[in-house]
Amino acid sequence: MIKQRLPVLTIGLLITMVGLHWLVMDKTPLYFSATEIWNGETWRIISGHFMHADLQHLLWNCLGLAVLGTLLEHHSRAILLTALVAGIIFVTALLLTPFVQLDYYCGLSGVLNTLLLVALWLEWKSTRSGLIILIACGSIAKVLIEVSQGASIVTHISWPPYAWSHVAGLIGGLLVVGTMTVTKSKVA
Repeated sequence: MIKQRLPVLTIGLLITMVGLHWLVMDKTPLYFSATEIWNGETWRIISGHFMHADLQHLLWNCLGLAVLGTLLEHHSRAILLTALVAGIIFVTALLLTPFVQLDYYCGLSGVLNTLLLVALWLEWKSTRSGLIILIACGSIAKVLIEVSQGASIVTHISWPPYAWSHVAGLIGGLLVVGTMTVTKSKVA
């Protein structure tokens, strides 16, 4: 019998996101802003991913984190943390490039794409289910449609989404999966 532990890291992150949304009246100093980060406000690298534009944005990101965070945390808290850090690094790297012309960015959806890819990989490894492949293909298709249209196909938040952050998150997920695969093969 496998003992399931409480996903305390996921729960803590959810409480943090909800708390930031309801307790911080002026969210602007916590949004991701490349200009302000380059001017020394480095906390925005982290806080921007955990701030949200509106309640719908928060709820969708909380739902994604609750599901994906719990799945990953049941495998290992280290895997969840690794995926979170990789997602933050890849999305942040994209947002700090001169190609991105955003005044502000917020939300966890880019990072959630890292968690999604890692969770799908782990589930596929344990089940070899074709359904996992279909979900992965559907998720990638969703991101490609959003990038091509410049709009979200699931949600409509109070400011335009930046779908390229989802691509950066998927790339971060590929890196985590690749690293896990290489590490496992070296151990075996």
